[in-house]
Amino acid sequence: MTVYFGPNPTALSGSILSESGLFGKRFVDYYADNFSFFDTAVLHGDTNKTTSIDNFTSSSDYYSWMWVGYFIPDVSGTWTFFTSSDDSSLLWIGDPAISGYPAISGFSAANAVVNNAGLHGDQERSGTITLDAGVQYPIRITFGENSGGDIMTVSFTPPGGVKTTNGLGYYFGGEIAWGQFVDR
Repeated sequence: MTVYFGPNPTALSGSILSESGLFGKRFVDYYADNFSFFDTAVLHGDTNKTTSIDNFTSSSDYYSWMWVGYFIPDVSGTWTFFTSSDDSSLLWIGDPAISGYPAISGFSAANAVVNNAGLHGDQERSGTITLDAGVQYPIRITFGENSGGDIMTVSFTPPGGVKTTNGLGYYFGGEIAWGQFVDR
């Protein structure tokens, strides 16, 4: 199995595949599409390990979430990813997902596969990316809630397939990935 980890692939521990799901942490306050917020953000204490982000809510205002892990496609081709959220949500795959915080040339709205940023009611945005089957691609997802409604769904459509929110068999790395991606 190949691991996509920047321009020069590097082997990762086999333990990545033993931990199914993405790992997320909740932060105090709304990141307001300022990704350097996460450099010094205060952790709320809530964590989430999931294979599906579907109608996710924290049922409050003024908070942010970040999930990280690996996405392993089962077929090669062009995949479509979606976020539906109230308020901001973005999704990165590959280099931008692992390159660190903006202070060290990391993820930004400009290099997101899905950019659903800003203050808005529940809306869906999508983006496409070409992926190779069996490759472990780093993935990072952010969600920020200012006030009002708060809901988030992440879904994807494989080449020639059907849109789904079920990441079982696709999302891996869990808390191990957090330690690799996020310097906290």
